Amino acid sequence: MIKSFHLFFLLLPFILFSQNQSQYPDTIIDSYNSTSKTRDKFYGGSKVPSKRIAVSLDSLFFKNDCFISLPQDSYIIVGFTDNYIIDAPQQNDIFIEEVGGAGEYADVFVSSDNLEYTFLGVAGDGSVNEFDLAKINYKKQVKYIKIIGKDNKGSSPGFDLGSVYGLPGANKYEEIIILENVLFQTNKSILLEQSFEPLNKLAQQLEINLSIKIEIRGHTDNKGTEAKNQSLSEERAKVVLNYLVSKGIATSRFSYKGFGSTQPIASNDTAEGREKNRRVEFIKTE
Repeated sequence: MIKSFHLFFLLLPFILFSQNQSQYPDTIIDSYNSTSKTRDKFYGGSKVPSKRIAVSLDSLFFKNDCFISLPQDSYIIVGFTDNYIIDAPQQNDIFIEEVGGAGEYADVFVSSDNLEYTFLGVAGDGSVNEFDLAKINYKKQVKYIKIIGKDNKGSSPGFDLGSVYGLPGANKYEEIIILENVLFQTNKSILLEQSFEPLNKLAQQLEINLSIKIEIRGHTDNKGTEAKNQSLSEERAKVVLNYLVSKGIATSRFSYKGFGSTQPIASNDTAEGREKNRRVEFIKTE
């Protein structure tokens, strides 16, 4: 865990970090309500007693007493940035709760990259639904789950989504450290001057912690072509690597990857979300 990682304490003033080892999703990637024709206005209710209320999509991030209604063709895509779900042997892997018993259903899809989605199954009818990734032979990490309402049944019309998460044994954690204020010129891999301070501090701590090796990861928003975004994310990760090497850190202690726009941590529909998605991060590899 990163909380026991010495570098974490030293980098705390200038990084964002993942420390909430939750089995729940922690970001909404996309959503649409076919009734209100909006992406952010959803209704739902409380589980006990049942009562229709306006609800926040953020309620899916933790255990709660609310549900979100998904009328026909409405959908939510949840993302897991602190964790991911795998096909654990001889068990179910994903839990989806539907509240009520009015015969409401939803199609469920899974993805590792938010580009290609695979149909997992149908959830609904007022029951706890557990899915085994082995049944669809899905071997990739699940980082995104898309749930699409199939009908308008019930007093709060549509599939009443209570919760979605990875089951124990299938829920895994990857400690990702996002470097704050490591910024680049628009559509280029040239570091802005304000990036030097956090990178210099990172280099200093790597000099102290000689056994640590890291993988540097670049990400973009979804503006432009995917080929361009992939190339740009790789170039930016490599630039950060080269900067750290220029400060005397051995090249052998680094690797790098670019992910383009395939691993968003926020919606790309807003400027704020796109800004969050344009990031450089790293993980400890040794």
